[in-house]
Amino acid sequence: MNMVEIGFEEIASYLRGSGWRRSLSGPFAEIWHPRGDDQCSVFVPREKDSPDFLTALKILTKEVSRIENRPERDINLEISRQFVDVTDLRAEDEDIADGTIPLSVGIGLFNSAHRMMVSAAAATLHRQSYYGNSMPRAAHKHARRMRLGQTRPGSYIVPVISSARFGALVSEEFGEPRLEATADESYFERRMLTTLSRALETLSQLTVVHGRTPSKLDVLGAVDEGVSSELCAAVLDVIGKGGVEAFDVTFNWAPSSPAPRGLPEKIEFPGAAAELIERVEFELKETNAPAERILYGVIRRLALGKNDATGHVTLETMLDGKPRTVGFDLPLHVYRRAAHYHGERRPVIVRGFLDAPPGRRATMEVTAFDADRSVASFEDAEVEAE
Repeated sequence: MNMVEIGFEEIASYLRGSGWRRSLSGPFAEIWHPRGDDQCSVFVPREKDSPDFLTALKILTKEVSRIENRPERDINLEISRQFVDVTDLRAEDEDIADGTIPLSVGIGLFNSAHRMMVSAAAATLHRQSYYGNSMPRAAHKHARRMRLGQTRPGSYIVPVISSARFGALVSEEFGEPRLEATADESYFERRMLTTLSRALETLSQLTVVHGRTPSKLDVLGAVDEGVSSELCAAVLDVIGKGGVEAFDVTFNWAPSSPAPRGLPEKIEFPGAAAELIERVEFELKETNAPAERILYGVIRRLALGKNDATGHVTLETMLDGKPRTVGFDLPLHVYRRAAHYHGERRPVIVRGFLDAPPGRRATMEVTAFDADRSVASFEDAEVEAE
């Protein structure tokens, strides 16, 4: 089962990542060899619309399978996954057998997928304990971009597919780091999943790992990591209303780009955690904390006076679909990190209270500042290569 329709870019990305090298290139096809073996080769078609493309793809898959000693099905699946992130939602229960699932559980699982992605999109824009009728329209818009793959065996798995085709975020055309607006938009779905992974991990720590009723302070702190009442409801659609024994979410990052670092690959919720999650959901609805805005961007300028206790940062970000600069102050120990990220040309994430009146200078009271972990830096790429 392929994630997406395969084209030349997917094939080339897979071969490159698997250590193959291109030895001959033409307008309609290429020849690739395994690294260190010039005796073996595969013919790679370039024109997806040509009548013999699918035939050539089957021959290529069979030959790669033989050379790599791996099943053709696995080769095909990995080629199709090169430019997509796949999030697997899995329900496990004794009633799930032979690839079938009780209707009520299946409805809960599909509802959970939708709610989960909408809540993740919302938390990527604003951190809020309960959205209710104030759910950002953009959250629904971004969630609609996600696709559902075919259900798979393995208890019962629903794969959610999102794009992982990214452009270069930072331009040096003007002699200083500038944000590429179109590229920034291409990262939103990856940022959504990064938010979702962190939020689910936090919710699991609160309700599964600790195994006790969390304090109000713990619940409030979880909002900082993207946990919301809506996210709790998404999990409860499966282990609460659905009543299954276990529910887990696995993140399969696109092989074509470095995966976000420091995130769990899989988060699990046993059915026994439903009661605690319901309590967290209730607390989040009752919490009256102000919403905080999330900004992603690149640092344009830094300013620090000789005896200043804080440093000033000017960030270029996207507001309402348009590039805009936002100014804010950081304490010295955080400002030093900002200077490091600026020197590395690394995108950053800022959370806080935004004041952006039309036609006037935008400012922010910052509560959290860090590198944008959903975007790989030079340092990350070097770590991946080692």
